[in-house]
Amino acid sequence: MSLLWDFIITLLIIWPPYVANATPVVASKVFRRRTPMDFGRNFIDGRRLFGDGKTYEGFATGLLVGFIIGELTYMIVSSVVSVPSELPDPLAVFVMCIAALLGDLLGAFIKRRLGLPRGAPAPLLDQLDFLLAALLALWLIQPSALRAIYVMFAVLITPPIHLATNTVAYLLGLKREPW
Repeated sequence: MSLLWDFIITLLIIWPPYVANATPVVASKVFRRRTPMDFGRNFIDGRRLFGDGKTYEGFATGLLVGFIIGELTYMIVSSVVSVPSELPDPLAVFVMCIAALLGDLLGAFIKRRLGLPRGAPAPLLDQLDFLLAALLALWLIQPSALRAIYVMFAVLITPPIHLATNTVAYLLGLKREPW
């Protein structure tokens, strides 16, 4: 296989978790009522567990949209070209989307423990928490779908893609910060 093909497969593999991770930002503008996943509770250090930015509505919407868009993308691509069996199966896509959202939640938990307020930048943690959790989930549930080259490409391209999409979301008024 060529590096270009490996890059394309990488994009296809990480697409559902990307969508799952990005959707809560949009969902926060759609839902009038937003229930924080920590219900406003503090951890033993006196700081919020996750903060107001992590909501049940965002989590559920991210999971649903990430899974549906991911599967639709796979169906469309598979109807046009012969894709290798390395694409995650539906169960793996679902688990990857959950893992991406949980990884982002873990990132928020870590940021609160570090005393960083909601929206404060945490380079690499902000960009890779969801991705690494999703890739770990894929490796655990469908190891044949994950090759080292895919992980390398994903880790290298995610920070700039994440920053670019967050800048667009900021310019569209969906986010308060461009990072």
